[in-house]
Amino acid sequence: MNIAVLGGSFDPPHIGHYFVLKQILELRPDIDKILLMPVYQHQWKPVQASITDRLNMLACLTNERVEISDIEIKRKGISYTKDTVKEIKKQTKANVYWVVGSDIVAEYEKWDNTDDLFDFTTFLVFPRDPYHIPQNLPKGFEIIDDKNLITTNISSTVIRNRIKVEKAISYLVPKEVEAYIQKNGLYK
Repeated sequence: MNIAVLGGSFDPPHIGHYFVLKQILELRPDIDKILLMPVYQHQWKPVQASITDRLNMLACLTNERVEISDIEIKRKGISYTKDTVKEIKKQTKANVYWVVGSDIVAEYEKWDNTDDLFDFTTFLVFPRDPYHIPQNLPKGFEIIDDKNLITTNISSTVIRNRIKVEKAISYLVPKEVEAYIQKNGLYK
């Protein structure tokens, strides 16, 4: 079995996440399932919505091939990719692919605890505007590429900022997420 993992704060989940999920499943038929891996606590920036709110919003992206994993939530605190991948492998015996945006490739040098990481996982790099993918990717990184690939520069930060200044987000998030944010008064 091959499992891809899309990790993040999902604070809130948005249409860019949706595009990545759909296209990974289309372009990589070898991927049996994608796990959405919400962080409990981000290593470099604060998370604004509660884990309960983020899980409730994230549920709209699930289907028979996309599930939410609570591995990092149960661990509490900051999680490291290597520990999460090891836990997924222990639970499933699957090959694990970790999906990252092209913006993350430049941050790879800042990661902690990466010794022997590529013994456990391969990173699938999804282009994210305006971050270019370097010509020479580090070992263990593969590019998701297709001439019809849909990429965006949508970010949760932009969405939260739009909410704070009372601008529309209806085209940036799934309708279920927008309704949840409005009902619960998030990000104001």
